[in-house]
Amino acid sequence: MSILVSGSLAFDAIANFPGRFADQILADRLHILNVSFLVPTLRREWGGCAGNIAYNLALLGARASVVAAVGSDGREYVERLRGMGLNVDAVMVDDHT
Repeated sequence: MSILVSGSLAFDAIANFPGRFADQILADRLHILNVSFLVPTLRREWGGCAGNIAYNLALLGARASVVAAVGSDGREYVERLRGMGLNVDAVMVDDHT
């Protein structure tokens, strides 16, 4: 039996902020709050609900089939899932996005 996993396949952008947000937000200046922060590192991780669930099912030895849609930048993600033994036949890759 195969488990159908429907949801998103996405890349998560993980930023490293070395300070504390509380030090950047001053109570007497909330009216001019700037939500831009300098981050020295930014890394890209595999994410999305369907991707995370299917990945963990594969680690547990379950057979999972992913149902999702991705843009052309998601082709690498689909191949990664296929390489893990997941069925990705129901993942639509839209090369126009």
